Amino acid sequence: MAEFATTAAQFAFLQKAGTEDRVSYIIDYLEITEVVQRYGRSVDMHDFELLRTCYGDEIDVDHSPTIGMGQMRISADKWCAMAKRFHSQLDGDEHILIPQGIVINGETAFCHVLVHARHFYRGANGSPFQILVGSYDLSFKKTDDGWKISESTQGMRWTEGNWQFHEEIKASLAESTDE
Repeated sequence: MAEFATTAAQFAFLQKAGTEDRVSYIIDYLEITEVVQRYGRSVDMHDFELLRTCYGDEIDVDHSPTIGMGQMRISADKWCAMAKRFHSQLDGDEHILIPQGIVINGETAFCHVLVHARHFYRGANGSPFQILVGSYDLSFKKTDDGWKISESTQGMRWTEGNWQFHEEIKASLAESTDE
């Protein structure tokens, strides 16, 4: 299959492609969408073993808007441990993730994901509610175990509610990386 930069280019190719290429694209598209949904479900359920299934062994991550730390290459085990430390302090999470523009190029893929995340923290000083609206730009690699996230870059458009408790929880991540 050819290399694509956009979904429009990929769809133009698929309109003329044979059945095998079309079916392969549909299966890959569904599998990638399922990884994105599993990511949100695992964080919301605080199931960090399930979260680990979304990633290969190492990932490139930049979630600067919410955790600082900048761009980093990190083992997926350590990344999931950080996610556990962060989200387990909250009394509730709700991530609504909408994959957009999945572009598949053989064994790699890219997807822009709209994110609406609500966080609830009973122990907050002030309101226990915080909402984040933003995006993830995710890269994927196809493995023997299916599609895995290989890179995650977070974007933030705006927040509502009590950002202070988010900052306090974020500070605990810096403490955990010093261990």
